[in-house]
Amino acid sequence: MKSVIKIEPALLKILTNFSDWFFNSDFQHELKPIEKKEDLDSGLYATSEEYLRKALKKPVNDYGYPIHMFAAVMEDILPYDKLAPKEYRDKCQELDDELICYFGARNNALRAYYPPDGYIGWHHNANACGHNIILTCNPEGDGEFESYNLKEDKIITYKDEKGWNAKVGYFGSFKEPNKIYWHCARTRTPRLTMSYVIPNAYLWEGMVESIGTLE
Repeated sequence: MKSVIKIEPALLKILTNFSDWFFNSDFQHELKPIEKKEDLDSGLYATSEEYLRKALKKPVNDYGYPIHMFAAVMEDILPYDKLAPKEYRDKCQELDDELICYFGARNNALRAYYPPDGYIGWHHNANACGHNIILTCNPEGDGEFESYNLKEDKIITYKDEKGWNAKVGYFGSFKEPNKIYWHCARTRTPRLTMSYVIPNAYLWEGMVESIGTLE
């Protein structure tokens, strides 16, 4: 996974238009986070190295999706839920249309809202493999994304910068055990994350060149 240290202005404008609306809308406070956890420590255990080490010893199929999390998975709600406010459905659909076109993406894989102390525990998405771009907006910047480097056996931390952050990388499938990408995230402040899947490596490489400057 690589971080984008400077997002291209045209892309940043699309993202900022949505985040400005979202974080100033009443709907932000109406989203009901899904709470999947046994620990009561704001996700510190589910995003810890101890948790990861235990997960690595268990069947890999168990951790495609996260087992523990505290977040609102927004694509389960919108734009498909016709009971949701029309303004919100329209904003999400408009954003997807613009970004799928911009990236040449296959689909939106995730749109999640993390409230203060929200998190998603260690998992790897081998059940939803592919080339990805992960976009995160943390207005206060008090959060982080972590990944596990299997080859070097170490955890890498990507601190959220204030505003929009972007990362690009590949989530390996169950058939690619050396490319399975373990990761987690946590935040002390409200955080919005979206992920888009690019259908093949050639398109993904072109997308990476168009979104900004890599670290």
